[in-house]
Amino acid sequence: MSDFNKILAFQQIMPYLNKEEQENLANTLNMDLQEIEKRLVGKNKEDEFILILLFMEVCKSITGFDEGVSQLLKTATSDLLIELKNGKKFMMEIKHTDKEKYSISAGNLQKRIDYAHKHELELFFAISIKGYWMLFDEIYLQEKHGKIDVSDLIKSRLDETLGCVSYIFPKSIRIKSVYSNSATKTTGIKFEPYGKLVSYELYYNNTRIFRVKGKNSPYIGYAMILEALQDRLSMDTQTIEKQGEYTVIKESFSNDFNAISEYKFLLAPIEHTAIEENEKYTAHSYLERAKADENLLKSRFRLGHIRSIMQYLADNGANIMYIKNNLIYQLQPQGHK
Repeated sequence: MSDFNKILAFQQIMPYLNKEEQENLANTLNMDLQEIEKRLVGKNKEDEFILILLFMEVCKSITGFDEGVSQLLKTATSDLLIELKNGKKFMMEIKHTDKEKYSISAGNLQKRIDYAHKHELELFFAISIKGYWMLFDEIYLQEKHGKIDVSDLIKSRLDETLGCVSYIFPKSIRIKSVYSNSATKTTGIKFEPYGKLVSYELYYNNTRIFRVKGKNSPYIGYAMILEALQDRLSMDTQTIEKQGEYTVIKESFSNDFNAISEYKFLLAPIEHTAIEENEKYTAHSYLERAKADENLLKSRFRLGHIRSIMQYLADNGANIMYIKNNLIYQLQPQGHK
């Protein structure tokens, strides 16, 4: 069995094993667990991009290639064959790096371009660097001599291809969450180690736009839809204070230009949802379960939900802007043009 197939096998079994059992399985496969985990990050990023394509609903069809067979035949196949609903077809490579820059050699790039052209198709690269997804065609990769970094983000064709926008949030947006391990009246949403969510408040300047309190709150879905915003806030400025049986978490921005793409809002609720008591979804585990249960995809949040809540924030005074086709627009309250 090749290392690639060992890793695929390990990925299927991993969610059902504890750490010690994972170590034992890695030893049985004559592989290092840390190396497996490192390579699985890249595989999970591939699945994450496939989820983005599925969630944005822009594809008529997505065809994957068997990498194991390609290796046997020494064929430089792409990862996916994409057909968009607008009729455009192309081959796609999905790449991820933890480094500052993605790099592909001229020879390797040309082999993959030749394979795509053999099938009379263009080749596109979906590249993840530092958590940012970008999309470029083969010409751009050639012009850049196969080297891409975060500064290339402004040249990305991802939002254009997905038909989505990125929202820009000011630093006056903030969230206050209260958790407890002992309170009986909560929303039921758990966040370890602080317990269950008692209340959630979103503010613009010093005005509260909405508050979630209790399992029957009409705003509970808002908090779930805005997971990507809260994630970004928590990475910027977060304070955690213990007040008796409660833990109060306050999150805010330190600058006025915080852009988050719509696809991030579609992914975040999945990443925060538990499959079982202490196990959250990964892109891979979500895809695997979706293959077995088509209702899983049907029950997710959709683009319309994201756009509705952004309009709600704008209608209630929040200064929200958005980027479309590299231009910045103001999201106007309804009734304004």
